[in-house]
Amino acid sequence: MKFISAVVAAAIASAPVCNAFSPSSGRSPLRTIQQSTQSQKTSTSLLDTQTDSGPPYSGPASKPILDSVKFPSDMKRLNMSELKQLAHELRWEVIEAVSKTGGHFSSSLGVIELTTALHYVFDMPEDDIIWDVAHQCYPHKMLTGRRDRFPTLRQLNGMSGFCKRKESEYDSFGAGHSSTSISAAQGMSVAKSTLNKRKNNCIAVIGDGA
Repeated sequence: MKFISAVVAAAIASAPVCNAFSPSSGRSPLRTIQQSTQSQKTSTSLLDTQTDSGPPYSGPASKPILDSVKFPSDMKRLNMSELKQLAHELRWEVIEAVSKTGGHFSSSLGVIELTTALHYVFDMPEDDIIWDVAHQCYPHKMLTGRRDRFPTLRQLNGMSGFCKRKESEYDSFGAGHSSTSISAAQGMSVAKSTLNKRKNNCIAVIGDGA
């Protein structure tokens, strides 16, 4: 499963995307309507919806796929092109949010595709994803029901800049610093084995150990 998530992340990074970073103010192209090989019924992708680009050197004026994802389970129906578009919209959402509140910027931007792939392949909160250091968790928080709370990021009584277990069931570990993700993931895995859990996926995302 870990190998699969790496493959998915690579595929997301290489797939075509509409509304790409450019000074163009035109409309994104229509996507080909997907044909179901099983039912032979025509289904319309979210990418078939035209969205206006924003001002020059800005993100998309709308984020239809990100808007449709409230929790990771909503991602399971997306195809590879839609996952690529989701990553694109998610990247701009992080840029726009952090530019207003401040916070860990480059670390979160660096894991956009990885975060998208992990939540597509694994099934949180049943599976555990442990973010080492956790300063790269903003995309994770946006995909786990907390996107609307980003105006309160790192504010008094607002949302934490790190993973916080009491904040969400999707934060498996209250990570901070010192490269503790591997030992935490191992402990969780041993506990699941002891309890004879049906699934035992504990994923450690290694940070910079700061």
